[in-house]
Amino acid sequence: MLDERHQRLPQPDICGHNVVIVRPPMAGNCFAATVVAQMRRTYPRLRFGLLVGIGGGVPTKTDEGLIHLGHVVVSQPVGQHSGAVQYDHGEAEADKFVRTGFLAPPPHVLLNAALEAQVNRLGMPTDPLIAHPNSIDVTKPRLRQYRRPEADQDQLYEPGYVHLDRELSCTDCGCDTTKRINRDANDDDWVVIHRGTIASGEAVMRDGLQRDALAQEQKILCFEMEAAGVLNDFPSLVVRGISDYSDSHKNDKWHGYAAAVAAAYTRELFYHMPVEEVKQCKIAEKGDAMLTWK
Repeated sequence: MLDERHQRLPQPDICGHNVVIVRPPMAGNCFAATVVAQMRRTYPRLRFGLLVGIGGGVPTKTDEGLIHLGHVVVSQPVGQHSGAVQYDHGEAEADKFVRTGFLAPPPHVLLNAALEAQVNRLGMPTDPLIAHPNSIDVTKPRLRQYRRPEADQDQLYEPGYVHLDRELSCTDCGCDTTKRINRDANDDDWVVIHRGTIASGEAVMRDGLQRDALAQEQKILCFEMEAAGVLNDFPSLVVRGISDYSDSHKNDKWHGYAAAVAAAYTRELFYHMPVEEVKQCKIAEKGDAMLTWK
């Protein structure tokens, strides 16, 4: 509704932030917690983190439309949740499982950056995010994994239909194509960003029925395996590229591209984080750096 929109006041680019990139040896909350603890001892001036990687999406609908492979889910406080929930932590009572504990919310500077990035994209004729994964030279053998799979590789099966052989693809093991769910086409010219609750646990989610039950109960959009090991001790925003649907039909075809779009979204966030505001963020130790999780 503005008559005129001015450019943002100048500030240093991504080089204006001090960034440390770390990668755990394996997936899992325990590995994540150990690596972050080591990083904080090595770099005592770290302020907050961005947990960037892949995750299993819930095939539900948000304000941005249906969640598809290749989309991005970003943690955001919703209702009683802080943006992330440890779905497998709690107490087993006589007739039910009661989840306990609470994961810390993302820092306000990251939530503000995510909101500003979202608003900024609304009026753009082309997606600024898509340029980053498109700039990867996928003709090189070691970078081919980051190529975006064809649209027919985005397949969702009925929740109760179990994949026949984990060692083989759906085509090779003869999964019933009549069990696939018809969905709206996925736009490959625009990276769709969904914001909401991300579930973290120790085990890989491979059950469509359990996925949907937990998602309905907790309003979950994505499942992953690191956030619960980090968020209680280190304030972070979780960014996950959707590489599968958290069911028995999950495979590796979308892993590379999903990781690339998650990294692209994270890169854009840096342009919406004022350096001075980052420096004012409080943590156990004073400083001007941040941790980025890859």
